[in-house]
Amino acid sequence: MPNYEYECGSCGGRFEVLQKFSDPVLTMCKICNAKNLRKVLSPTSFVLKGNGWYATDYASQDRKSADAGVAEKPKEEAKQPAGCPGGNCSGVCPSKG
Repeated sequence: MPNYEYECGSCGGRFEVLQKFSDPVLTMCKICNAKNLRKVLSPTSFVLKGNGWYATDYASQDRKSADAGVAEKPKEEAKQPAGCPGGNCSGVCPSKG
């Protein structure tokens, strides 16, 4: 459940309330009981910055060593039989047909 911050227009007090998304918006100030309350947008305390934070910062040592040991293998080129013009030989050479 998210925390919502409210500000009272009468006393200027601010407070946070843990509410569900489906809960109704509060209208009465918890500090002075006035009905001049509004929901305030506030920055989150959780910020993700940079690329690859999950892989570089939180991976276990076993995972890091396994990832470092796996290198991409180069693809082998298909070998063409000798005497095939242009490399488009299907195994039966038309010149020997």
